[in-house]
Amino acid sequence: CVRLVADCRVGPDASSADELLKKRVIMAARDNWATYFARLFPATGSAGTEVQMLGVSHKGVKLLAPHRARPSDPPQLRVLHSYSYADVLFVTLLDAKTLEFMLSRDKLLLFSPKAVHVKAMVDHFITELKKDSNYVVAVRSYSTEDRSLLSFHKGDLIRLLPLDGLEPGVWYGCLVRKRVVLLEGCKRNAPDFGWRFGMRNGRSGLFPAEYVTPAAPPEYEHLSDRPTGVLSAAGSNVADLDRGTEFKGRAQTSSVASEYTDSLDDCVSVASEDGGYTMLDFAKKFFREAQANQNGARGKLRKEKAPTDPSEMVKYTKSPSQDPKFNKLAVEAFLAVMKFMGDYPLKGQGEVDSVFSLLKFSENQPEMRDEIYCHIVKQITSNKSPKPDSCHRGWRLLYIVTAYSKCSDNLKPYLLRYLREVANDSKASFQGMARVCEQHLRRTLQVGGRTQLPSSMELKALVAGRNSKRQLILLPGAIERHVKIKTNSSAMDVIEEICQEMGLHRQEAQEEFAIFLVTNRGESVRPLQKKEYILDVSSEAEKVDEMHRFWFRRIVWVRPLKFDNELYISMHFNQILPEYMNGLFLVLTAGRIDDQLTQQVAKLAALQHRIKGSDYQPTQREVGEYIPAQVLRMQRPQSWLGVVLQHSAQVQALSAHQARAQFMGLASALPLFGSAFFFVQSSSNTAITTPCILAVNQQGLSFLNSITHEVLVSFPMQEVQSTRTQRPTQGETIPYVEIMLGNLMSQRIMQLQLQQV
Repeated sequence: CVRLVADCRVGPDASSADELLKKRVIMAARDNWATYFARLFPATGSAGTEVQMLGVSHKGVKLLAPHRARPSDPPQLRVLHSYSYADVLFVTLLDAKTLEFMLSRDKLLLFSPKAVHVKAMVDHFITELKKDSNYVVAVRSYSTEDRSLLSFHKGDLIRLLPLDGLEPGVWYGCLVRKRVVLLEGCKRNAPDFGWRFGMRNGRSGLFPAEYVTPAAPPEYEHLSDRPTGVLSAAGSNVADLDRGTEFKGRAQTSSVASEYTDSLDDCVSVASEDGGYTMLDFAKKFFREAQANQNGARGKLRKEKAPTDPSEMVKYTKSPSQDPKFNKLAVEAFLAVMKFMGDYPLKGQGEVDSVFSLLKFSENQPEMRDEIYCHIVKQITSNKSPKPDSCHRGWRLLYIVTAYSKCSDNLKPYLLRYLREVANDSKASFQGMARVCEQHLRRTLQVGGRTQLPSSMELKALVAGRNSKRQLILLPGAIERHVKIKTNSSAMDVIEEICQEMGLHRQEAQEEFAIFLVTNRGESVRPLQKKEYILDVSSEAEKVDEMHRFWFRRIVWVRPLKFDNELYISMHFNQILPEYMNGLFLVLTAGRIDDQLTQQVAKLAALQHRIKGSDYQPTQREVGEYIPAQVLRMQRPQSWLGVVLQHSAQVQALSAHQARAQFMGLASALPLFGSAFFFVQSSSNTAITTPCILAVNQQGLSFLNSITHEVLVSFPMQEVQSTRTQRPTQGETIPYVEIMLGNLMSQRIMQLQLQQV
């Protein structure tokens, strides 16, 4: 505003200003001050979100919390998260104080005494913005390989475009009745069926109308209405990009295949088709024969005649080299390749032994890895073996090696180009195998190769062409999921597959989950690193415990809960229920339970009874099983029964699935929900009375009384500089952790002895 006043030459002592300047000042405040034009409502959300206020304005809704930069400063509102109306599908009142925001990808549960007013205001803005909007939001994912159609994920915002040859305002689609396809036109306000034409991320195409619903336009749609002096550079770029892609969308339907089909992301630069980096180029630069030929051309080579065709260096040969200058290990590796391909006698060995020896070479002699790759590529190029399956076995061997061993940076661009050329050649016999080998190699280059040699069972399966196995993953509540594990499947791959089944498609959502290895009947539990290979972990665990298991758990609780997926709800309910029943989410003030907490606990008990599918009222004994022992003893059993029965009547109409969802929503409002809990045996900090409980969440570290869960000491996350875990020393059985607290100028170390770290 100061800049605007200066631009218009209005001094600070001016008594008036023209209407245009006033309008520009107001618009600048509207567009640049997040909460200036927002109506504020008191609100709370799930524990750990810090939400204390909800701001509703013409631009969307914002979750707010007071914040002080310094203790002496007055509090200011800090935006924790904002949602534009393009993200909000609708708002529902669950009761007089509970709001459920149905977002394009998630659900948001908020509690406010002004819930009715919030809903009315949000509904008004959404209705106005949807009028004449050219945008729709996907309510379901749609994937197709047809290049004329548009694929998208649930929650994607799509801009509708006119399509040449179609009458404006008319949907063209097909109704299928008794296998008869009828082409019909349907006016805009008719029932949702047919096809729409739209664009997202620069791609355009047709898509079924029933997969989308009208949506408010994104915020940058209104940037053109702003004064030039206020328009941000970022906003201009987005608006220009959208207009540019719109023009392309109107001109023609995108011919690019859907981004949701399997693709290979480049992790290195590979030369174009007419450039270098062919295997022949690599051979001329690094092969011994090529160097010998160059020396021979200068008259420095001994008498034998050099090959006339350099390309023979990278083509199939029926016998290993007899050149005494060849390294002995290189010859052994070449013989192992030929033995597996059936081009050299096994002499008492099995084909599995040949593969194992190659992988052993690769593990013990890293400098041999390029040698092995070059041997295999040579033998599958222009293969003229009398053995009909020689080339096929060579590609199978390359499939195994690319999943286990990295090649050098020297070979990387040449080998990747070789695989890419075969994969793109529609006439190649092993096009599919080359594509998979390229995927393996890129993964190995990015993550690193396997760290454990394959077990005999795994190696036999690979040699036989069986490339995957089903691995049991246990979700909370003993929910079983059998995930297909391939040679190079990592923990992140398993997490991604299960998360996709739970409707979590974004990477930031998937990062809140982890896979755990469980051995010794649950006595030893450790989380897997995201890049660890499942089969490596399994091979190592078999040496300790043949009955080891893998668990899938949520470990971080930053993103809000969602309630539109049954597996998601069941998994989360089963994970949080034991912690709730142990009283870990509850905080008692002065060792007492107030009326609000009493009502919350009673409703959670009624929901548990409904989840069991019981149609009768709970008995006094059952009520005792639904309430944490920590608070159960604070009231008479008859009192608890009376309060629970009141809530049971309210939840009787719910299905078990709906009851689980409500349980999660109510539990998420409890103070310590979303924390990781550790039992502290001793502490070097004298202010902490041990034994106690350590609760770790995104706000920081809280040390709780082990019985009442009152906060003894807390440290905000900003003060936590680092942590270091120390395993038990000889003679000790309990691990401890060192936590460095403070800032760059002043630091102190606190040591905790824990039951687990």
